[in-house]
Amino acid sequence: MMRHALGEIGRRQLQALAGMRSLYAFDFDGTLTKIMRDRRAVQLSRRVRMQLNELSRHAPIAIVSGRSLRDLHARVGGDVSYLIGNHGVEGSHELAEVRNHAQQVCATWKSQVGTRFGNIFRRLRVEVEDKTYSLTFHYRAATRKRAAREAVIDALSELRPSPRIVLGKSSVNALTPGTPNKGGALLKLMARLGVQHALFVGDDVTDEDVFGLRDSRIVTVRIGATKNSDAQYFLKRQSEVGDLLQVLLAAHNGASVPGRSKRGTAGRSESGAV
Repeated sequence: MMRHALGEIGRRQLQALAGMRSLYAFDFDGTLTKIMRDRRAVQLSRRVRMQLNELSRHAPIAIVSGRSLRDLHARVGGDVSYLIGNHGVEGSHELAEVRNHAQQVCATWKSQVGTRFGNIFRRLRVEVEDKTYSLTFHYRAATRKRAAREAVIDALSELRPSPRIVLGKSSVNALTPGTPNKGGALLKLMARLGVQHALFVGDDVTDEDVFGLRDSRIVTVRIGATKNSDAQYFLKRQSEVGDLLQVLLAAHNGASVPGRSKRGTAGRSESGAV
């Protein structure tokens, strides 16, 4: 049963992580940021940016995202030391041949899709995002979302080699078979940094690659409770991520964080980093 990460048991777990050498890792869209209709407009809020910056003085921070590494760099800058993009392919020290193979496959897929489904996608307002090592089909702007999603699934069923399909929020991801996923990338980063414990917060089906590890060293938190997730804890909404970060900051700074107020926000720590 998933527990609220900001409940008594969840807070104790977060505080325990702060007392050990731990890695704090987060998905980007829908976790550190709100889901937006225009994905190009997504940015970290001032509060979250400041919290991550201060938290990085105490522990290594990572973002593990489906976005490309170049895209993440443009949005995060130097506020986070470790960025992993393309669902684990970029930034996780994968061999060049793995990346080259994924790049070649994605170029082939893009050509196949453009030839067979280009007109259909334009009519349904489906956008194909080429992230070099994976493709994402966005239909958030579609007026007929069901028809758009069905067209995407039809297109993916014809691709060769057959992609690994991961459903997102108003998007479908096509990943090259055999390439790393978020779970494997997180484990590699933990080994590289020499940490024995980690926190991972995510919100989407792609994050189940971490939740599904069921590794006792990793505390997993999902945005939104659901019976269909392997995450241990949940946050009620994306805005609670700032409250979770504040609990971690307070634990590192030796301050206590009061319970949630009637307005639903956690109290400030003595560091004042909100």
